[in-house]
Amino acid sequence: MTVTRLLPRLLQRRLRYPIARYFSSQLPATSQPLGTPLPTDEHACSVSLPTWGSVVGYEEGDPSVTLQMKCGYPRFVYHPYVLQLMDVVVQQHSQMDCLVLPSAAAAKRCQAFLQQALEGKAVADNAWIGGSLEDILTTTTTTTTNIQVVSVGAQNIHAVLFPAQTAWGMEAKAYWQHTGEVVSSRRAERALHDLGISLRKKVTSCGSQHHAASCPTITPHTILQQQLSQWTQVPTDHIFLTPSGMSSIYHSLRSARRYAQQCKQTNGRSIVYGFPYLDTLKLCSRPELCPAGTEFFGYGNAADLQSLRQYLSQHGSQVAALLTEVPSNPLLQCPDVYALRELANEYHFCLIMDDTIANFLNVDLLQTGLADAVCTSLTKLVSGRGDAMAGSIVCNPNTAQGQWMQQDLQQHHSNDDLFVADAYAISQNAQDFVQRNEQINATAGALTEYLRQHPAVQTIYAPDVSPHYQQLRSSEHANGGLFSMMLSSHMCQRTFFDALDVAKGPSLGTNFTLVCPYTLLAHYHELEFATQYHVPPNLLRCSVGLEPFDVLRDKWDQAFATSQLYPRVKVSNVLQ
Repeated sequence: MTVTRLLPRLLQRRLRYPIARYFSSQLPATSQPLGTPLPTDEHACSVSLPTWGSVVGYEEGDPSVTLQMKCGYPRFVYHPYVLQLMDVVVQQHSQMDCLVLPSAAAAKRCQAFLQQALEGKAVADNAWIGGSLEDILTTTTTTTTNIQVVSVGAQNIHAVLFPAQTAWGMEAKAYWQHTGEVVSSRRAERALHDLGISLRKKVTSCGSQHHAASCPTITPHTILQQQLSQWTQVPTDHIFLTPSGMSSIYHSLRSARRYAQQCKQTNGRSIVYGFPYLDTLKLCSRPELCPAGTEFFGYGNAADLQSLRQYLSQHGSQVAALLTEVPSNPLLQCPDVYALRELANEYHFCLIMDDTIANFLNVDLLQTGLADAVCTSLTKLVSGRGDAMAGSIVCNPNTAQGQWMQQDLQQHHSNDDLFVADAYAISQNAQDFVQRNEQINATAGALTEYLRQHPAVQTIYAPDVSPHYQQLRSSEHANGGLFSMMLSSHMCQRTFFDALDVAKGPSLGTNFTLVCPYTLLAHYHELEFATQYHVPPNLLRCSVGLEPFDVLRDKWDQAFATSQLYPRVKVSNVLQ
């Protein structure tokens, strides 16, 4: 069988979209040195971890690795501009540490989180803090506390001050990571400028592709909402913007909990269905953020569906939301969303779906009436370039709970936590989202089909084999650009990763192919937990970019050729 026969018809057609424009010196087409921003941009959202050892060193805090990292994924590693801004605040408040947040409301929510987590104080429900009902709820602003909220004096940034102790810093970082209420590098950079402070260190010498946005008639937020409306066929007033993808999940959960309290007279438990991206489960598991608790159905299979039905028959009246991914990260599994929709209708909870891996164009969860709210990390394929953070919540006008969430978020949510320059960068990057999605679908489909027949590969995890996903996808090739893989027993997974000549680091959905040992990065300190849900420790997650199929095939083959533990089979030219 020839390689050409494996290619989808879409890929065999002459590509109408120019690939070369993406592979400038700023967008990596090969493996990059340790610590290099990916892409080479001062606002890069990923960083090169090019070897298995560097990933382990990063997870263990090895200075030989961490000191070489010029940046990191922004929810996990504070950007240098953010660190500089926090240093400015700390210099004004001796013997205190701080965390900067994108608004006063976000800072108050973080303050309450820390008061509950570390001071054991009874605080206002996080679902309401920052909303219009805050003034009539019990707050802790007048009680004795070690935690203060102060204005930074620029770009609406507020800082939460707390004792300069390790435990406090770790809990503050947990809030930043799990809720996604981050101050972006662009916002921090602009705030430093407004305060008359020069940047002490540039991340790269290349600067940024995007500059300050100025438009007298329409804001970047509105432009971005209009783009999302075009792709989802949902009115713009049903679309809400957040500073990150995790923040969209956090604010959807807050809205669902308000729904449970007002419409079901319960504090509202959450359900996480299927093995999700790590912070979704951690967010729902924090009592400060979801005090009624969460139930985890980590397999998302038929047995879990039966267990879920049994659970709801006893506790359905107490459930605020069920959160699931379509498909899941990193195993690319898809739940039976039609069954979940029936249960949401029966028990009147909000069905929140994260479509980041699939995206709006490949699956329709809105016009089908399946999801009440769709959460998306716009940082990923919608942007593509990997140089800006943003998220969106699209409330479904076709479901009762979706309509309720839309009215609720109009009252309680502010799009301004997404910085204007980040909204501008995302909207500019997204202008060719449709064409890029089409091309990446085709290339990823060809590559996964090639690898499934390769003797060096034991397992390919991709959504196209799921009958539930097949029901949802817009076409045969609309399977997205992400897959995960395990090599056969005669291959060395670590050697293969080190030899693979593509960009390697966290994140996904970039215009350049990006690979990481996902389980190590996401679950290094809980490998047994991940293994319990069939997520192998050595799993490699691969996000396909805009490189041609034959280029990626050759890179994989070259890495295979160097990674045999013993010559059990011939692994080159398999399909010739």
